[in-house]
Amino acid sequence: MDPYKYLKIRFNPDGSLARYGEAPLIPAAPAGEPVEVAAEAGEDEPARRIVVHSNDAPLNDATGTSLRLFVPSEAAARGRRLPLILYFHGGGYVLFRAASEPFHNTCAALAAAVPAAVASVDYRLAPEHRLPAAFEDATDAVRWARPHAAAGAPVFVMGSHNGASIAFRAALAAADEGVALRGVILNQPHHGGVTRTAAEAASVDDRVLPLPANDLLWEIALPLGADRDHEFCNPEAMLATVGAARLRKLPPCLVLGRRKDPPRDRTRTLVEALQRAGVAVEARLDGAGYHAMELFKANCAAEFTAQVADFVRRHAAAGTSVLAGRCKL
Repeated sequence: MDPYKYLKIRFNPDGSLARYGEAPLIPAAPAGEPVEVAAEAGEDEPARRIVVHSNDAPLNDATGTSLRLFVPSEAAARGRRLPLILYFHGGGYVLFRAASEPFHNTCAALAAAVPAAVASVDYRLAPEHRLPAAFEDATDAVRWARPHAAAGAPVFVMGSHNGASIAFRAALAAADEGVALRGVILNQPHHGGVTRTAAEAASVDDRVLPLPANDLLWEIALPLGADRDHEFCNPEAMLATVGAARLRKLPPCLVLGRRKDPPRDRTRTLVEALQRAGVAVEARLDGAGYHAMELFKANCAAEFTAQVADFVRRHAAAGTSVLAGRCKL
């Protein structure tokens, strides 16, 4: 297969990337958009529609990064105070934006279902900005959240796919800088390595993340001259650099995976290291289907949203945050 055609990308003469097959960009909805929230298990109620307000705000003017903020209506919060979730979207460090339809919809659904304020980080993409640019943007996002955490707000970091790897770096930055987090949510972290794992070797024709496309994403994202054993890609190299002492500073972690996700073996490596360091880890690695199925299948999306909502509620129970309807977007 031609991975460039599969990913719908091509290099421009100046070294930037043309992305010609991406999902539509959804405009922010300051006036609100209705989001359907399914009844929870055990509830004998129909699905509800919650209005979620969204707007874009600058993060770092020097780098051109921003946040898309999602806040549910006061009715969703029912008088409760909202936790804050810093969210990092997927796309292999190369594709998609915070405004891309699948990730805009994911954040709106989480804001309504938890309920929570969600700040989706529009970080810099490769190859225009190779790693560690996205990790640096994650540190900026943690610093943006510092006043909320200092005021006692329950703050979480979360990411999907490569965004999970960015969220992990954000959690380390928070620990280093003394920004208190209530939890970390890693949904199908995207890692790799030069030597193939069994799952990677079997993914040549994977229906979502085929091996040639996966390799190309890493080639584009990593620093020039680096291979897939670089610490930005290989979790073993990353963990050796981070060390157990820093890992022990992390708050409870929810790690989600899917049975047919090509990076799944490396996710287990990360989970085992966290457990050895004494981090409280909830690992649910046996989700049905392939990579990123929650973006394509309604039943997987519902399960994913419920898992995240349950984790955030449990760990935010004692926290305080900005009241729904009072968070300025």
